[in-house]
Amino acid sequence: MLKTSFIAMAAAACLAILSSTPMTEAHVGLRSPCPRYGSFAGCPAPPKGQAFDYDINSPIGTHDTIGAPICKHTVPASKRQTFKAGQTIKTEYSIGASHGGGHCQYALSYDKGKTWVVIKTVLRDCLKGTVSTSKYSVDVKIPASAPSGNAIFMWLWNNAVGNRELYSNCVDVKINGKNGGEIKGVAPLIANYGPKSPLIGEFPNANQPDGHELFAKRKAITVKVPKASASKSNK
Repeated sequence: MLKTSFIAMAAAACLAILSSTPMTEAHVGLRSPCPRYGSFAGCPAPPKGQAFDYDINSPIGTHDTIGAPICKHTVPASKRQTFKAGQTIKTEYSIGASHGGGHCQYALSYDKGKTWVVIKTVLRDCLKGTVSTSKYSVDVKIPASAPSGNAIFMWLWNNAVGNRELYSNCVDVKINGKNGGEIKGVAPLIANYGPKSPLIGEFPNANQPDGHELFAKRKAITVKVPKASASKSNK
């Protein structure tokens, strides 16, 4: 009886430790540039009615369920970060478990997330080999032809090992670019995001299918912002 009580007490203690561990220790999230409602140092306060996301590393869905919208949060941040067309964004990550790496896509939207154009893709090895103490970054160049205007910068990640998940974080940005510019590319692949989405299976080993053929079939797309008048472009 004493032995049984001891085991029960030990199990309860372990459960308490696990439940008190911040969820941000698991999985991966975008750390820089500041994602919507990111709680990292230097990130702006959330907009009115919203709260810091202390679970920034969690997935937005699996192949079975959709847990959150594509950008995870739908209300824009209280402050936009400014970048220039042709500038390279140095993305950095909050890493808990990198699940063997996987596929990363980076995209821009100028119409509040209705239309996206991919500006960089890293297949298979994105985040591979990283741990919680790793400092990992990916350089993402904004096309020199990018239009001026408010936009959303999005990071997507399909992990290689573990549950079939999709991760996403978005950054509200202002781009100083070309008046009336355009970006040509492909629409992002939204996989492992609900039962109607394409399925990318696990691919821990180099000889295993990794769904790269799905990326090759992404739809070509052109995103163009109408040219603003001289009075508006000077504001």
